[in-house]
Amino acid sequence: MTYPAPLLPDLLVGWQKVADRYNMPIYVFQTGDTYHAVSNEAQGVGHLVDTLALDGKSELRLGTA
Repeated sequence: MTYPAPLLPDLLVGWQKVADRYNMPIYVFQTGDTYHAVSNEAQGVGHLVDTLALDGKSELRLGTA
């Protein structure tokens, strides 16, 4: 699913819960001003902006090329 940028902070919290619950990383991609999350990095489209790890740590990459 694709979501608008203003929702990103709330979505990251929810996606982290999914990563923790199902014991898998979540990859967050940006395309234009929208974001989407996938559990398989190869399925992502756009610029990778965050990887939500299983331990609750994020590798936020917003604003990087």
